[in-house]
Amino acid sequence: MQKKFLTNVFILIAANLLIKPFWILGVDRNVQNVLGNTQYGVYANLFAFSLLFVMLLDFGINNFTSTSVAKNHSIINTQFSSMVPLKIIFSLMYFVVTVFAGFLYGFRSSQLLMLGFLSLNQVLLYFVLFFRSNISGLQYFKTDALLSVVDRALMIIFCSLFLWISVSAITIEYFIYVQTIGYFIAAIFCFFILKPHLENIKLNFDKAILLKLVKDAYPYALLALLMTLYIRSDNILIKKIYPDGDAENGIYASANRLLEAANMFASLIATMLLSLFAKILKDKVELRKTIKTSMSLMFVPAMMLSVYGCVYRLEIMELLYKNATVYSSDVFGMVILSFIPVCTMYIFGTLLTANGSLNILNKIALGALLINFVMNIFLIPRYGALGAAFAAVTTNSFVAFFNVLYANKILKLKQNVLGIVKYAAFFVVFAAIMYFIHDYQIGLITSLIIAATSGLTLVFVFRILNYSLLISFFKLIRNGK
Repeated sequence: MQKKFLTNVFILIAANLLIKPFWILGVDRNVQNVLGNTQYGVYANLFAFSLLFVMLLDFGINNFTSTSVAKNHSIINTQFSSMVPLKIIFSLMYFVVTVFAGFLYGFRSSQLLMLGFLSLNQVLLYFVLFFRSNISGLQYFKTDALLSVVDRALMIIFCSLFLWISVSAITIEYFIYVQTIGYFIAAIFCFFILKPHLENIKLNFDKAILLKLVKDAYPYALLALLMTLYIRSDNILIKKIYPDGDAENGIYASANRLLEAANMFASLIATMLLSLFAKILKDKVELRKTIKTSMSLMFVPAMMLSVYGCVYRLEIMELLYKNATVYSSDVFGMVILSFIPVCTMYIFGTLLTANGSLNILNKIALGALLINFVMNIFLIPRYGALGAAFAAVTTNSFVAFFNVLYANKILKLKQNVLGIVKYAAFFVVFAAIMYFIHDYQIGLITSLIIAATSGLTLVFVFRILNYSLLISFFKLIRNGK
């Protein structure tokens, strides 16, 4: 069982890290290079808008399905029959709310049509996730791991026809339709994988399940809504309050792309941490060890990537984008610094979630939304994407600080002053090394080697990573304790 678990974790991580970063840094980046900042900025704004109300698409259904089917495989038929009508109702609510809100926002004709297709894409994606939650509940983890990248793999193949085989010139509309086709085929594929386990399906609406879902999932749905608003509203505000909003959104999207790819690595670790924290919260000593190890695993790469990205911001942007400028590189340099507080949130926010402290998390998220909105209103008209980037770093730092504060307060964690000093020293020394080699105009490849070597050396020098704790951490994952 332990071997099976580790194998499935490895397959999940490998599949996601092979396919999804290629989609972001390979396909999505090339689409922006072809379309240019202004046209891609239109897409970025529409895509951000389509995500504002996605919490309506799930409302706890996927988590409820996976958990209940895992406990009792025999209920899959009756539960599937009850859940599908609920999925349809939530999907219709989401679609109507999103398109109507888009109309009020000012989208018209072709842009409203594109928003409709992007909303359809989210509906299809959440049906894929629903089918996968059933498959996961049946304990087919390896199958679920492979299905997690089917949609992106299909999109990569289809987009390749436009980008590299040159069947036709890529447009925003084609890019959106390719995603629609990818999600649709993935949904059909997932359903037929699940179908042999379903018998005599008769769809029926169950009001009791609906009320239970709404009651149980409300705090999580509210948190998801608040987080989505403060994370995604910057694109929407840039479009509305900056003179050339589309082009500025394109610059902002290009600056955020590497951060999104890095987030995939961190989020995979956070996913494992959620179940791990939930199981060991009663053992405060073990909890402290797990927190210390997870910080070592996430903070060191986060600080290295953030510092290196900030110092070599122009060289990185010129490597990735043909229309890179000093301004766009400055936006990227600011954006990438968010990775440090984001990783902090992945650890301590996940810890609070596992502890069930949703009330605290919602208050923090509400404060973050207000701070982010006020800062963007003042900064975007004057500084554009750079102002939005500064607001994002500030907001993420605010959330990270209060996640740490309340996690320590609620769970009565012992303060590790020495650990804080070690991380601060690592950051300062590593930053000094990066600025030093940058002044000597050392190229990207050589500087990457120096950065990796320096970071690894400093880990030993400051004794940041305790190998006995690291071994214990992986034993916990392996044993599922």
